[in-house]
Amino acid sequence: MRRLLGIAIMCGGLAACALPGPGPVAGPPGDLHADRQACNTRYPPHLGNYLAHAQCVNAAVERDAIPAAHYPDLVRLQEQLRVKYSAAIDERRLSPREGEHKMAEADNLVTAAMRDRDNGKREIAERRLDRLQAMLE
Repeated sequence: MRRLLGIAIMCGGLAACALPGPGPVAGPPGDLHADRQACNTRYPPHLGNYLAHAQCVNAAVERDAIPAAHYPDLVRLQEQLRVKYSAAIDERRLSPREGEHKMAEADNLVTAAMRDRDNGKREIAERRLDRLQAMLE
């Protein structure tokens, strides 16, 4: 379940760099895939939509994934980075491609930190967490 959640969040992060307000999403509560698809439909990937898309995806993650998340702190860091990079794209400080690359890096760190925590490698997980925190600055 955690691995599937991590993969879903990671895939979502790659597709989630676009948005203007959370707005309503489709799908029953707990259906992250359907809710992400609704965000993708509502906020297609072009300048001006990236932050709104990120906010929509984050709302879906909060509703659908956080209640069952084993490491909500990591998921919320991922959400913050999604907003940061999406805003930077809308403000033309990052290209969409650069934003996707940075978000993929964050997604990989989150997934690795989750795996490290699961395997009792707390020190390594903490180093990954430090890198994620540094990305927020």
